[in-house]
Amino acid sequence: MFTARIAVHPTTDLRGTLLQCDFSGHRFLFGRVAEGTQRALLSRGSKLSRARQIFMTGQTSFVDQMGGLPGLLLSAADQGLQQLGIYGDKNIAWAVATLRHAVFRDSIDITVRHAAEDIVNDFMTVVPVALGTQEDRNMSAADAKALDEYIASVLSAMFPLTKKSGNNFDEIAYAAKRFSKDQLIRTPDVRRDKGPSMSYIIQPHTVRGKFNGRKADELGIPKDNTRNSIISGNSYTLPDGRVVTTDMLLDPDQYIKRLIYLDIPTLRHFEDAKKKNWLADVPTSAEHKMGMRTNVDSLDRLPGTRHIGAVSVIVHQLGPDVHPFSPEYIEFMKQFGTDCEHVIGHPDYIPDSISHTRSAHLNAALRLVSPENFSHLYTARAKSQIPKKYLPLTPPPAVAKITQPSNSPSPEPGGNQEFRAIPLVTGIEYRVKGSIIESTASEFAQDALTNYAALADMQEELLSDIMMRAPDLAERIKVSQDKYYKRQERHMARRGRHASGSTSEISSSSENESEGIAVSEDKKAFGNVSIIAVGTGSAVPAVFRNVIGTIVRLPFYEPPNYKRRYWKDAPFITKSILFDCGESTVGNLARMFGPGPDGVDQKLREVKLAFISHMHGDHYFGLLSFVKARQEAFTRYRIQRLSEANLSDTPMDDNTLYLVAPQMAVGWLEEWEQIYPGLLDGVRFIDARFFLREQESPIYTPHFASVFSDLSQSLNIATIRVVRAVHCLDSYSGSIEFHNGFKLSYSGDTRPNENFVDIGKNTSLLIHEATMDDPLLADAISKRHSTVSEALGVARHMNARNLFLTHFSQRYPVSPRFFAASAGERLSGMRGLREDRHGMFLLRNMSSVFQEDAENWNRSLKLTLAYDGMMIKMKDMHKQGAWTDVLRFVFRNLLTEPEEESDELFQSQKPTKGPNPQKARGGAPWDRNASKKRKRGGPGFVDTTTEQGDANNKSAVAGNAL
Repeated sequence: MFTARIAVHPTTDLRGTLLQCDFSGHRFLFGRVAEGTQRALLSRGSKLSRARQIFMTGQTSFVDQMGGLPGLLLSAADQGLQQLGIYGDKNIAWAVATLRHAVFRDSIDITVRHAAEDIVNDFMTVVPVALGTQEDRNMSAADAKALDEYIASVLSAMFPLTKKSGNNFDEIAYAAKRFSKDQLIRTPDVRRDKGPSMSYIIQPHTVRGKFNGRKADELGIPKDNTRNSIISGNSYTLPDGRVVTTDMLLDPDQYIKRLIYLDIPTLRHFEDAKKKNWLADVPTSAEHKMGMRTNVDSLDRLPGTRHIGAVSVIVHQLGPDVHPFSPEYIEFMKQFGTDCEHVIGHPDYIPDSISHTRSAHLNAALRLVSPENFSHLYTARAKSQIPKKYLPLTPPPAVAKITQPSNSPSPEPGGNQEFRAIPLVTGIEYRVKGSIIESTASEFAQDALTNYAALADMQEELLSDIMMRAPDLAERIKVSQDKYYKRQERHMARRGRHASGSTSEISSSSENESEGIAVSEDKKAFGNVSIIAVGTGSAVPAVFRNVIGTIVRLPFYEPPNYKRRYWKDAPFITKSILFDCGESTVGNLARMFGPGPDGVDQKLREVKLAFISHMHGDHYFGLLSFVKARQEAFTRYRIQRLSEANLSDTPMDDNTLYLVAPQMAVGWLEEWEQIYPGLLDGVRFIDARFFLREQESPIYTPHFASVFSDLSQSLNIATIRVVRAVHCLDSYSGSIEFHNGFKLSYSGDTRPNENFVDIGKNTSLLIHEATMDDPLLADAISKRHSTVSEALGVARHMNARNLFLTHFSQRYPVSPRFFAASAGERLSGMRGLREDRHGMFLLRNMSSVFQEDAENWNRSLKLTLAYDGMMIKMKDMHKQGAWTDVLRFVFRNLLTEPEEESDELFQSQKPTKGPNPQKARGGAPWDRNASKKRKRGGPGFVDTTTEQGDANNKSAVAGNAL
C-alpha cells in the first residue's frame, strides 16, 4: 500500500505545492519546496526523517522553487536523516551549491543530480519530463566539465557524512571560512522564462500476486515447507510428473495506476506538454537493468490492458496564463479517461488559506489580549469554483468538504463525466491498496480551507473557554477590546475629517518642522517608532516561530510638496530598516498585511535599509525573495500612478535599497542574478566592515563613503557604528544614531559584547537576541548566543530605555519562563554567570545594579518579548505585562503539544510522549477538552510558570514582567 497526499498548496505565505508519496514508511516528495514548506510540514506532524528523495518540479527559481530547501535540509539532518537524494533540472546542483555559505551538515549524505532519465528505487520508477527547451551552456566543453567537477566538490564538502548525528559549531565555522572567498559559481546561460519546467510520471512497481492456498490444495501441494520452497522460486514435481512453478500458486500481479505531476508555468510549456506521451510504457525494474528507458517522445503507448485506465491522479500545477478549463486544456485532460482524477492547482481555483495553522491559532490568542498589536491574518476564498459538471459525482464525505464549498451547488446526480476535477488543497489524499484507490481528504484539509470568518470564530471559541474557566480574566479582555475598538472609531473619524479637507490638525502638527527629519526633535515623539516582529525564532523555521526578521518603522515628516492622498490622514511618511531577513519574511508580511498597494507592498516600499548581521541561513535566506518582491511592489506602484495620470514625484518613488551586510551576502545575490536579471537594480551595497572602528581593520573606499553619504541623507542618519559580534566569521552588531538624537542598536547573534555596549551607550531602542534561558548558559556559550539575563545585563550597561528581546531558541514552544521574574530579579541572578569571558564584563561593578539609579532604570525599562506577527510602538512597550495572565492561561490549559520535548528547565513537566499531532485536528495548539484528557503538567504539556512564578508575577510591576 502507498499513500499520496497534497502536503502543502500555494498561498500568500507559501508559494509552492508539494505532493508527498509514502511507501511503507519511506517518503518521497514531488513539487516546489518554497519558503515556508518545512514549517508547514512540521505543523502538520510530517516527519522529515522519513524522506528519501525530493523531485523538484518547475523551473530554476529560488523564490518559487527552492527557497524552503535550506531549512528542510537542516531540519531533516537534525532529525537524524542520513541519506537524501535531490533531483531536478540541469541547474539543480548549481542551485544547491549556492547555499554553501550557510548550509552544512556532516551527519547527512545528500546526492544532487540532474533528472535526465528514469530514476528507479525499491518502490517506483520516476520518469522525468522536461517541458520546454533549455539553451546550451555559453561556455566551452572543458569549462563546463570543470564547473561540474567544482560544483560536485562543493556539494561533497557541504554534506560529507563524517559522523553519525549532531552538528559541531566550530566545524561549520571552518567550512564557512573555507568558502568565504569562493569565486562566483557560473550557471548555464539560461533565464528563468526560457528554462525547461520539470514534471514527473510516478509509476509504482507492479505488486507481486499473493499466494493462493486454494490453487495449492487443488494441485495437491503438501502443507509443509514445500510451499515455501515453491514461493521462493524453486520448482516442485508432482507424483504424476507435472512441474509446479511459482507463478502457478500466485494470484495475478497487480498493476498499480500511475500518478503524474505536471508543472506547466506558461502556455509555451503547455504546448510542449501536449506533444508528450504521458501513457508511454515504463520499463520494469528488470527491463531497466537491461538498459531500457521510458520514451515520452514516442507515440507508442502502454501495451494491452495496461493502457486502460493507466493514470489514477494528475496534479496540475499551472501558471496564471494556463487556464485549466479552456477548450484546449479540457481536450488535454480528456485523453486520460474518465477514471482519472485531476487536481487543479491554478491560482484562481486555490483558496488563500492559512498555511501554518498552529501559529495562526497562537496569533488569535494574542489578538484577544492585544488587538492593536496583532492583526487579523489575511485569507481569501478561491476566486473561481470548479465547474460543477467536473466535480466527482459521488464524493466521499471527507472529499465533499473540499470539492463542494458551502456556497456552491451540489453536482447533479447521474450522467456521464468527461473527467473529474477537484481544487488543489492541502490534505487531499489517495490511498492505494493493490488495484483499489481510495480517494479521501485528511483531517488537515478542513484547516486548509480556514477563512477570515473561521479565524474570528476560533477566537470567539477561545474567549468562551476563558469565560467558563476564568471569568475575571475574560472581563479584563472584554474591557481591553472595548477600549481598542473605541480608539479605532476615533481614528476613523479623524481620517474622515482629513479626507473631507480639514487639514488643520496636520498643519499644526508639522509646523516649523524641517523636511526629512525623522520623528521629531521632541524625544517624547520617539514613542511613535514602531517594530514589526516578522520572525522571532532561531536556527530553522518552527511551528510557532519563524526565523528572524525585524522591521523598525521610523516616521518622517512629510515635505509640503508631497502632500498627496496616500498620506492625507497623517503628517508623516514612514521609512523602515530591516534587521536580518530569514526565510518567509515576505510571506509573513503578506499574511499580516494582505496584498495590494496599501498592504504588503507599502511595507516593502517603506524599507530603505537592510542590515544583515551574518551569513547563517536563518538570517539571510529570505533576502533574495525580499529584494525581488520589493522590486515588484515598486513596479505595481508606478503602474498605479500612471493609471491615475499622476506624474509628480513622491518620496516613495525612490526604489533604492541600501544593504549593509557581509561581502558574501551580495555575492550570493550576484549568483542568483544570473537567473533573475536586474535583481540588484536599485540595491546599493556597503560592506559592514566599512563601519568598524579603526582598531578593528575597517574597509574604507571612496565608493562606500559615497553610498553612505546618500544613505545618511535618505534616513537622516548621523552615524552608523559596527563591531564584530562574538558569534561566527563576519558577524556584526550595529548601532545607528540619527540627527535628532534617536539611537537604535541591534545585536544580531552574539555573546554579551563589551564593544557593542560601548557603541550603544544610551540607546533609545535595543533589539537583542535572547536565544537561551539562564539554565542553558552552557549551551549559549558553546553556540555563542546570549541568555535572557545576559541580554538584560547588556541593556543595563548600555542604559537602554527600551529593550526588545527576540531570536528565541526553537526548543521553547512559546517562550522561556519569562513570566516568572522581574528584571531586577533576573539581574540579581547574574552573579553566578561566570562561565566565559564574554559574560564577565557584565559582572563588573555589579553592586551598582542594586543602587538607586539602577533600581530607577529597572522600573523605567520598557521591555517587550517578541512574538511572530507583533506590531508595537515604543510608547506601548511597557504594556506587555498585561498579557501575562492570558498567555499563562492559554498555554497552561489549552496547549496540546509542545513543538519539541522540553529541556532540563522543565524537567518536572517534561513530556514522556507527546500526543499524535494528527489526532489533534490538524495540530491545533489547544484542545478544549485538554483538562479532561490529562492532569496538569502531564504528557504533552509544558508549563511556563511555577507557583513561585505566579507569586512573582502578582507582585512584579507590569512593565518589568518578563
